[in-house]
Amino acid sequence: MITALAEVTGSGEGYLTVRCQQKTSCGSCASKSNCGTGIVSNALPGKVLDIRVPSEKPVDAGTLVEIGLEEQTVLRSALVVYILPLLFAIAGAVFGQFLADLMAAGEGVIILFSLLAGGLGFFVARHFSRKLEQETGATPKLLRILGNPIDLAAVINAATEDSD
Repeated sequence: MITALAEVTGSGEGYLTVRCQQKTSCGSCASKSNCGTGIVSNALPGKVLDIRVPSEKPVDAGTLVEIGLEEQTVLRSALVVYILPLLFAIAGAVFGQFLADLMAAGEGVIILFSLLAGGLGFFVARHFSRKLEQETGATPKLLRILGNPIDLAAVINAATEDSD
């Protein structure tokens, strides 16, 4: 299960609306301090996502929760989004090669059919990704409620009061 921490921003009948920050893979790379992409990803803020998560119990806004998504769902989505258009483009190139040989045409026919089939592959992938999204397994699940975040100012005040 792929997990992330999120903050509850609202709730409704049977669901919570949570906000979490999308992380890049550069944060876990060993050479992130020497890589230009890693430096840029640290300088720029991550993308903030608002997600609806099914929940049977209401949770107050501002509460931290842990949400999770099955790895199988992520793998299926990646397969549809990346592999399907690529397979369509390859099939289009093969078909274009066949037609180019029959018509004694140049490589332009091959490139044209590859691009057209790749575009068709993107539309098919879009259809299948929407279908995957509607499945219940494609929805993030509420794993646990962690409570309210700790206010840093309160921790500093408590530390100074203890030292007096």
